[in-house]
Amino acid sequence: MIKFLFLLFMPIIFVFFGLWLIQNVLVTFVCFYGWMFMILYANNKINLKVALTKKSLYVGTLSGVLCAAVIIGSSLLFSGKIFHVEDMQAVLQIWGFSGWKVIILAVILIFINPYLEEMYWRVYIQNKVKKHLSLPASTIVTSSFYTLYHLFIVLPAFAFPFNWISAAGVFLAGIMWACIRERYGAEAAIISHALADAAIMIVYGLYVR
Repeated sequence: MIKFLFLLFMPIIFVFFGLWLIQNVLVTFVCFYGWMFMILYANNKINLKVALTKKSLYVGTLSGVLCAAVIIGSSLLFSGKIFHVEDMQAVLQIWGFSGWKVIILAVILIFINPYLEEMYWRVYIQNKVKKHLSLPASTIVTSSFYTLYHLFIVLPAFAFPFNWISAAGVFLAGIMWACIRERYGAEAAIISHALADAAIMIVYGLYVR
């Protein structure tokens, strides 16, 4: 039980420690992704082979494009209300998300983050939770913990009430990716997640940078 609680809470602790206490995005990335990689590797969940099917590619791309459309469309529709550029720039500057590091961090967010998060939450953790709960209940549990550490990102970065709306969006995305993974495989969820992260970086490039 204690080991399982560590699996649930350590990603949250690392994001809180890195962004709110140390206030350094590089430290956060090293701790956060290092933990996920270590756990997945230790449990033989790191699989570099991609077994894409036409259906998983189609579902992953379509759902990812829809996510991207919502993210970019919302930023266009509510420009100046979701976040104040000066405040966002100040927060990212404090965290160290600026300058030449943005390119490296963007590559990590688009290509590494989707793989590790989907394999950790939607494959490894959800499979563990499903041993004790139903599929809908396990989906809610894993999506809730997945959302928790995103709160430490969206609360200071976005204006109220859009920070909480964004957190709700993260929760819904977690549920969607869990359903996609169950039916079409992890590859489809990873593709969808990657396109959503790419959209976030597009918004960053359009408004913040």
